[in-house]
Amino acid sequence: MKDDETTGAGAGGSGEGPPSGTGAAAPPVSSVVVDPRMRKRRIRVRRDAGRRRLKWVTWVLAVAVLVVGGLVATRTPLLDVDRVTVTGIENTSRDEVVAATGVAVGDPLLHVDLGAAARRVEELPWVAGARVERSWPSTVKVQVTEREAVAVVQVTDDHAAVVDAEGWVLAIEPRGADDVVETGAPLALTGIDGRVGQGQRLDDEARDALAVAAAVSERMPGTVAAVSTDLEAELVDGGTVRFGSTDHLDEKITAVQTVLSDVDLACLAVLDVRVPGSPALTRHQRCS
Repeated sequence: MKDDETTGAGAGGSGEGPPSGTGAAAPPVSSVVVDPRMRKRRIRVRRDAGRRRLKWVTWVLAVAVLVVGGLVATRTPLLDVDRVTVTGIENTSRDEVVAATGVAVGDPLLHVDLGAAARRVEELPWVAGARVERSWPSTVKVQVTEREAVAVVQVTDDHAAVVDAEGWVLAIEPRGADDVVETGAPLALTGIDGRVGQGQRLDDEARDALAVAAAVSERMPGTVAAVSTDLEAELVDGGTVRFGSTDHLDEKITAVQTVLSDVDLACLAVLDVRVPGSPALTRHQRCS
């Protein structure tokens, strides 16, 4: 009987275990309560992120519209070059200037390279400087500053080179050696050897004569007819002024002006101002 009780106890089990035929007990269900402030914050964060995305998309679309619109606008005939205006020219033709710019009617105005156009115009012989500008909606403006002719060099019996103050040969023009020179016209440079061509520059020796010619033209207009490479100036009324060099040129011209205002030019043979403080005057023998 004792053994049976033991077996029965093992089969039936004690009252402490779970009932026969059932599984393990389910864990208790836990519930989390969300703070309303946290919920509102999450909603606000999501809305802010949405606004940022919308703003970014809007900017991207706006930029795309501007880029596309700009590309379309620059290629519309409304913004093409319709005309090229040129001012400041006297010795250069308008056609030469326009051709030098490289700008043609129908070119997109926005695509005109203003700097390159100005540099090409400045390569023309008479042009000292050029400025090229856009004038919306359809005009290119070219402002030219020309060089000033101060001397001529007789290169053949019937042609002379026109030269500016820096020694640049601006043009080769018809002119005979015995042609009458008008008052105020560029002075003649004499004694210049070698080939002189348009667009070239005179050598140093010739440029010294040119410096004297430019100075006397400015300070004593109508007084000197020609200047040689020996720096001797032939006066319009006869006689010669010997400068010797370009040193102290202003003082030498002042000396010339002083002496010429006090002497009878009909008797003047040579006025030597190589030492401007002590000018030496030689008269014609007939006036002695």
